[in-house]
Amino acid sequence: MPNTLIFGLPPEPRETVPSYVSRLAASKGVTAQRFCLDMGVSLKRVINLDEPAISGLAKWGGLNDQDLEEMLSWTGVPSGDVRMRFRGETFGSRALRNPVMRGCPRCLAEDAARLPDEPLAVMVMRGEWQLRDAGICLRHESPLTELWSVTRLDHRLDFCSRLEEIREALLSGSFDQACLEPAPYDNWLDARLENGVDTTWLNGIPLYAATTISGLLGAELVAAEGDTIVSPAHRHRLALVKGFDALKDGEDAFRGVLDWLAARASGFLDEPGKAFGNLFWKLSRDFLDDDAFAPFREILRTCILSHWPYAAGDVLLGDPVKERHLHSIVTAARETGISVFNLDAMLTEAGAFALEDGRPHSRKTFIARDFAALLEEIPTRIGPGEMRAAMGATKTAFAALEQDCVLVPRTRAAKILARWRVADGLALVEELSALAVQESAEEGTWEALQIATSRSRIGIGVILDAVRSGAVAIARSDRSGRYNAFVVRAADINALADRLPKLDTEARTLTDSISAAAFGRSIGLRNAGQFLALAQTGHVQTQEILHPHTRQMQYRMSHDDITAFHNKFLTLATIETEFGLHRNTILAKLRAHGAKPFSADGQAFGMIWLRETIEVIFAKSRGS
Repeated sequence: MPNTLIFGLPPEPRETVPSYVSRLAASKGVTAQRFCLDMGVSLKRVINLDEPAISGLAKWGGLNDQDLEEMLSWTGVPSGDVRMRFRGETFGSRALRNPVMRGCPRCLAEDAARLPDEPLAVMVMRGEWQLRDAGICLRHESPLTELWSVTRLDHRLDFCSRLEEIREALLSGSFDQACLEPAPYDNWLDARLENGVDTTWLNGIPLYAATTISGLLGAELVAAEGDTIVSPAHRHRLALVKGFDALKDGEDAFRGVLDWLAARASGFLDEPGKAFGNLFWKLSRDFLDDDAFAPFREILRTCILSHWPYAAGDVLLGDPVKERHLHSIVTAARETGISVFNLDAMLTEAGAFALEDGRPHSRKTFIARDFAALLEEIPTRIGPGEMRAAMGATKTAFAALEQDCVLVPRTRAAKILARWRVADGLALVEELSALAVQESAEEGTWEALQIATSRSRIGIGVILDAVRSGAVAIARSDRSGRYNAFVVRAADINALADRLPKLDTEARTLTDSISAAAFGRSIGLRNAGQFLALAQTGHVQTQEILHPHTRQMQYRMSHDDITAFHNKFLTLATIETEFGLHRNTILAKLRAHGAKPFSADGQAFGMIWLRETIEVIFAKSRGS
């Protein structure tokens, strides 16, 4: 028989208001609807937490203020149109209010066993069961199970009626599922709900934002690893578990997972929406103005700018990009007017990409500021015909200057004709004009530069170095200011030939060394001019010798020179080899530590770093 003498009823831990009023009614032997009418209100008003109705419930149930406040906190109190306050945190209403009512069947069966004659008076619906992102009952290690699905709120939360409908099935174990081992996510969520304790990076971040991002991030990880899960509920919990594991240890761990997802999106049209799915779209739209999600938006934004070429002024996750960080081949080609194929070749030569980099042009990205000067210069380059015309040099003379590296093309990429910078040629003419003596260049005593090098078989570079040192005099045959007008004394050239080292000595040196340009290419520095500049300025240990076959001075490197180089410098190629890291990982680590390529006296030498400044960044990776 119902215990009609009971006036008050103590609430159970984590009990909700609808659960309590249903149990109180069952203890009186009436329905929840009938009990509320006896109180002078409707069940709907109690469920909607109407203040007079809740005051009446507290009086009839003998609840003190603390009991009522605790119960309301586990129920969820409306806070605005689509928000609710639940356990001291703000949630979106849909995170707590859903037509599907879930619970732990083992808890309910255990409750019923305490009072077999009146099970509905003791079957407690716990507050955490409402939360969409709660997955299991920690007490029984049982998945939360769908108990019923009812659209109308007052019918859904009429627990007296709903539990009566499924009571026999609950007690028979029909709702029971296989147990699950609790994951760190489950324990973390329970602790946050119980007393707000959080020892992870997510401490201080609103719980609704933390669980939402865990689910969104985890869903992408589950999909990336191959989603073979049939149950949506199981898939959602697994997403929360995986997402939380990626977030709990902090910003670096979160960023590492984002970088991994970004690297997977390597197709021609793969944009952030493809890489990050709903994580990107939700932060771009639904949560764009929600301050609770600000830390996640900022980290994702930083990641995207490190992988995709957004221009200054583009709006990303609600904020305009202040300056371009990355270019892709496509965006750089659009700005320079150069074809993507030619630009790809030039940037690869300059060290922006590895030769084997097979990504599509839209996904081949590089740091814009590192190659800004190159991109600015490329449209100004001219072909060999224009260069010869500007200098006033014959085709043969110009070829000799190139062969002897007096003039170095800005690129040696195949199929690119516009590879010369006119300023380089004019600078050489101006330099020689300044060195020219003011005396008549009498025929027979003086000879043109190209005639001198052809006759003596001395490279033009050696002759010009002798001119610079004053060992060979130079003059002009006319006032045209053309390169072809420069002449040197034949006697000076003859004397220079007598002073040059013997061929047999140079031949022996040749067999024990490698050209500096060839060594530079072997370590990924394919811009010969930049590596030769390292040698010319003394930053790289080399030997300058006369090549016995070409009769041109050449920088060469012995075994000891190469060892000295590796002890002093690192390049992308040598870092890959020594530390076993992927090129993109190397660049990401260098960016993160603000490591700048080596330069001296304002001169840059390409993608090369002093070992002592960056080795520590990669030391932990060695041998792993």
